[in-house]
Amino acid sequence: MPVPDLDAWQARFDTAPARRLGVAPEAVESGFASFMVQVPYGDGRDDDPLFFATALHYAADIAALSAVIARCDQEQPNGTASLHLNVLADPQGAVRVWSRVVHWGMYSALLELAAEDATGALVARGLTGYSLRPAAADVAS
Repeated sequence: MPVPDLDAWQARFDTAPARRLGVAPEAVESGFASFMVQVPYGDGRDDDPLFFATALHYAADIAALSAVIARCDQEQPNGTASLHLNVLADPQGAVRVWSRVVHWGMYSALLELAAEDATGALVARGLTGYSLRPAAADVAS
């Protein structure tokens, strides 16, 4: 699949649940995607430690998915991911979450993930393995 049109890709992730989590799509390129988590929220969500954790994991998951999809050719259906994310610190301001493909195989990809706050401090770091389903032509042969 070619890299999606930025406006169409951003619209895909502009949903009520994502807005409630404070997660907004930022950028997508072949093998790369990033999202912003707008914190602090300025309301009761700031007092719930699980709320930011949910937003962070959601952003990491869809960043990895977006990075893979922006690299797959159109006949290659996407597969399943295994997310490993280590949260290292509480954020100081908005958090940018990004994922980049670091290895691409016939049926698998490995992606690195990072989350950095407004000061540039590392908030989270991780890896995700992504298994790709074979294209229909590969299965038939």
